[in-house]
Amino acid sequence: MSQADFQARIKKIEIVNKVLTDSWAQSIRVSLEDIELTNDNLLELRRFRPNETVDVVLKSVQPDLFELAAKRRGGAVNLEDGEDNEELVTFTEEDAGQPVT
Repeated sequence: MSQADFQARIKKIEIVNKVLTDSWAQSIRVSLEDIELTNDNLLELRRFRPNETVDVVLKSVQPDLFELAAKRRGGAVNLEDGEDNEELVTFTEEDAGQPVT
């Protein structure tokens, strides 16, 4: 199974909904820019054919606050379990006249 892993910046996401006489169809087009390809990745990418079914995973390179909190806790963050998640982000407000303790 061929696999081409590379980093790129999303330039544009286009979602098109077409209403037909008795059904509808949806297509999504993602345009990439600033693609960082090596020769090996380019060779793997060229092995894919048009209309071939592939798995697509989009993962942000920049971590978000929930991922950072999960790494500090040593586990995954589940926002659906109903537990109190207020401790994920803590803001401290300090008075300019008093030192922070």
